[in-house]
Amino acid sequence: MRCISCINTEKSESSRFCRDDLCQVTDLVQEAIWNFWHPDEIILCIRDPRSAHVAAACESRGMVVRKLWLPEGTNENELWETFTLLAGLAEEGEEILFDVTDGHRSLPFIISLAATWMKEVRRVKIIGVVYATQPDEYGFRHIVNLQPVLQVIDWIAGVKGLMSHTDAVKIGSLFTGLQGNIHKAGQEPEPPTHLTGWSHLLGTFTKAVRLSRPVDALYAAWGISHDLPIVKDEITRFAPALMPVVRELEEIGGMAAIPSPDRLSSEYLSMQHRLIRYQIDHGLEMQAVSLSREWLISVTMLVLGADESWLDADCRHDISRSLTGLALTLQGIQAETSPYTHQLYNEKNWKEMVRIWERVSDLRNDLAHCGMNRRNESLRSLLQRTESIPDELAAFAIQAGVTITTGFTNIVEP
Repeated sequence: MRCISCINTEKSESSRFCRDDLCQVTDLVQEAIWNFWHPDEIILCIRDPRSAHVAAACESRGMVVRKLWLPEGTNENELWETFTLLAGLAEEGEEILFDVTDGHRSLPFIISLAATWMKEVRRVKIIGVVYATQPDEYGFRHIVNLQPVLQVIDWIAGVKGLMSHTDAVKIGSLFTGLQGNIHKAGQEPEPPTHLTGWSHLLGTFTKAVRLSRPVDALYAAWGISHDLPIVKDEITRFAPALMPVVRELEEIGGMAAIPSPDRLSSEYLSMQHRLIRYQIDHGLEMQAVSLSREWLISVTMLVLGADESWLDADCRHDISRSLTGLALTLQGIQAETSPYTHQLYNEKNWKEMVRIWERVSDLRNDLAHCGMNRRNESLRSLLQRTESIPDELAAFAIQAGVTITTGFTNIVEP
């Protein structure tokens, strides 16, 4: 473990530095850090040559030190150079402690950014960002760890990962760490007990959404929604700044359903329809379109009374063949039939249904084949077609006579 420490030109008087129940009388905070944390070396950040005497004093007391000369930081170029020099100190996976006690002007801020960069890019373990307070009424200078404040940046990253990219890894780790730290401290009579389990549900939901596994996603959403009231209470008490995030997650409750029902219902299909909209809104177009084609098969199974077999692969294949066969029939092409072809043909709006099936299937194939064709369709066109998918599905439900609740209005046959 290494320590990166700020120094300045001012000579400090002897003080009693304290960390928890450890104390040392010295005129150098670096000496207290050396004895409290036992780093392999202390890297001294020097901006003014007049402060180099600190390095000599440290060495005379048996500390291993290294000088890092930094620019004054009076303009943007020098600030960037300072950041680059600090960031360049990091070695993959090492442990680093920062001391900003004697940091002046912009240096503590730049160090905070460098610490975040090291952790995220170089996988450095930040032991702490410490600061020795001014002497209290008893003459003690307490060493305070500012690292928990830096976690605000981590929370921002976690929230963005969850809300923008459907990735709960970061925020799940933070929720788990928050609960663990509070229990470890042992100072709360009623510590949180649901944050870790809830973060696991968030992880399950996001993974299922990205893999387009609607049964798993909707069940995880049910768990998230079910535990939300008590989680709200715990977050209000221990991390109130995160309440806006929790309110955003209430949207997931609109996709909550019990695990894999024995037979389909319009309510369950409504949940899946909202999930498809959610996927598109979060940039998961490929997953949304793949699920959309399966959704059309499910709606058709409900209409044809095959909903008890909605997870049977052979039955789903027969329904798919029926829809595709009738689409070919509309084009004047002879097609094979399935056990459901005649039944679907007798539906009043079968032509409108199969036309929508054709458009959704074509889009699914265009995406699945990664543009390996000669049509040279633009990305913009593909995205526009994808954006229209929820409306296409809603129109299919109307033609099939199935009532679907999208979250705003009920879609029913006119």
